[in-house]
Amino acid sequence: MHWIRHSAAKLRHLIWGQLAKRSPGENAFLLVLPVVGLVVGLTSVGIAHLLAFLQKLFWGSGTYLLDAAESNPWPLRIVIPLMGGVLVGVIGWLFRVQTRGAGTGRMIQAIRLKGGQLSLGETLRWLLAALATIGTGGSLGREGPMMRVAGAIGSRVGRQFRLTPEQLRTLVCAAAASALAAVYNAPIGGSLFALEVLMGNFALDVFGPVVVASVLSTLVFRGAMGNLPRFVVPQYALVSGWELPAYLVLGVIGGGVSLVFGKVLFATEDAFEKLPGPRWIKPVLGFGLLGVLGCFLPHVFGNGYDAVNQALHEQLPLVLLLVLLPAKILATSLTFGSGGAGGLFMPTLMVGALVGGAFGHGVHTLFPVHTAGSGAYALVGMGAIVAGTTHAPITAIMMIFEQTNSYQIVLPLMFVCVVSHFTARLLGGRSLHEAGLARQGVTLPRGPEESVMQTMRVASVMHEEVQAVNHSLPFVTVVERFLNEPYNNLYVVDSTGRFLGAIRLHALKNMLHQADALTWVIADDLLDDSFQFVTPDQTLAEVMQTFWHERAERLPVVDNPTDRLLVGWLSKRDLFGVYSQEVLRKQQLLGHFVFNAEDEKRDVFVELPVGFELCTIELPANYDGCTLAQLSPRSRYGVHVIAVRRRDSLTSRDVVEIPGPESRLQAGDWLIAIGKLENTARFQEMLSTAGTSFEEITDGSTARTS
Repeated sequence: MHWIRHSAAKLRHLIWGQLAKRSPGENAFLLVLPVVGLVVGLTSVGIAHLLAFLQKLFWGSGTYLLDAAESNPWPLRIVIPLMGGVLVGVIGWLFRVQTRGAGTGRMIQAIRLKGGQLSLGETLRWLLAALATIGTGGSLGREGPMMRVAGAIGSRVGRQFRLTPEQLRTLVCAAAASALAAVYNAPIGGSLFALEVLMGNFALDVFGPVVVASVLSTLVFRGAMGNLPRFVVPQYALVSGWELPAYLVLGVIGGGVSLVFGKVLFATEDAFEKLPGPRWIKPVLGFGLLGVLGCFLPHVFGNGYDAVNQALHEQLPLVLLLVLLPAKILATSLTFGSGGAGGLFMPTLMVGALVGGAFGHGVHTLFPVHTAGSGAYALVGMGAIVAGTTHAPITAIMMIFEQTNSYQIVLPLMFVCVVSHFTARLLGGRSLHEAGLARQGVTLPRGPEESVMQTMRVASVMHEEVQAVNHSLPFVTVVERFLNEPYNNLYVVDSTGRFLGAIRLHALKNMLHQADALTWVIADDLLDDSFQFVTPDQTLAEVMQTFWHERAERLPVVDNPTDRLLVGWLSKRDLFGVYSQEVLRKQQLLGHFVFNAEDEKRDVFVELPVGFELCTIELPANYDGCTLAQLSPRSRYGVHVIAVRRRDSLTSRDVVEIPGPESRLQAGDWLIAIGKLENTARFQEMLSTAGTSFEEITDGSTARTS
């Protein structure tokens, strides 16, 4: 027992020592991450059971939709999807929510452009449309609503714990990945999907949290739904090296079909957008057409799970494979384009299985000895279309492998996925998610650097104390202003403050040989009206382009291109500071504040003195009730506490107060402090020292005073 107590004490000291080395925000992130993984697993189980219940309610079976659809008379095959269209239309009209979408595009936009901000309320309203779509046989997958709900949960929890934007982005990404990993029993594939598709890069600092959340979510889902691969696949293998040319052709075909799939999908969306009439009627029309198509081909209903298994087991004849291929693409396009909500991943797998199965039939008929059966090509074709539509070949490889547990097929699977990906890129296609966002006018950044520079606005960094000269100022006064200013250009405004242009220092040189006429020269004569400017709403990425075209160390900021009221300026030095701090994670050069008003919230950066930092320190519980005068951070450590942030017990909201020397502090308060790096470190070390208390500090101060 003594050894156990001793080991427990050492472990406790080790844990607390490690936690003390990290900031409160980092500790909060480490605490929240596994909790979110478990919650997402439970939520995914709940959504899966809810979808099964709705499918049984409408079709009579919550498991095998194809059998249920075939057993229903043909009028019901039209009526049931039609009811789904009515529900989707009513939900969109009643809750004022855009129902169309797979959910993935919205999460990509939130992660890369909005710092992980994703509305849980809007997501839950969208979820209702997704449940109606999938439950009534819409040709979309259930992974879409699960991922979007998971991402919204991660965003809500992260904001509740006041995580930084970078931590919030990582948490949302990990939550979405854990949902995909759970529903497809593929923790590795889900993790890679998060990095390759959602984040757009393989950032190692994101990989660890994503894996942790994915593993926990998958374990929960397995415990509730079973520990089996999602598809039961016969053992296929590469029969001989002579099959590689056939797989090469399949990869090229897969890339081409991926491009056609995307074009049909968005062309159908455009067609429904151009239709006259209210928006709520369009899902009714689209789902009705889906029902008509399903009367003849019930395989097109749902996400296509049953049809994929039949293709993998070579149970679909060649004619049916060839007919189902365009039918499934059309069914998915009708569901998605008319306003249905759901994922595109599983329908993509079915299209791939149909392409591969049809191609495999032909190849195996021609070369029966040297090639595998059509089921092997159906399996590889699934990866080909996923790689071609998502432009994520690594994710496609791992997802197919984990869902089938078929190691023998990995070699042709890797080969085909890479060929399909490059074929789709060579043909000028973009991933479905990127193309969908581009149609909305959203350009995704590539890499974390571009993400930061495209997310932040000029208003966050610009200087508002702008100096300008009137356009009628005499030449002599202009020269005096240049002598008193450290800049190479002067901004010129009219009597109303409208920016007219700038006077460059080199422009004065051209006037020196005209000494007799200088008394008649005014600022307007020296003006360069082509001098470029920026606006507060522009991104820092756009500003970098403007700096490239304008040879100047700083740029004027105007309110808008029409009124051109001069409101500030921005320098290259400011851009370097933001890049160094937000991207390179170097020493903090700028103080990052958030300005809140009734209808406005924006980031503001303020330059700090060299060697100083702005930090947020949590007050431990043993200092409850002490005052700033008793802590003496300024006199003892050279640290200035400029504000205190605490949770209001009545409203449960954070409030920020400006403390005085006698202000009473509470356990859990956050002290916003500024000071030299070594001073803030000493102050934090004092607060985190085990055994130190408020009484010991006051006693020590009294003893030194006496």
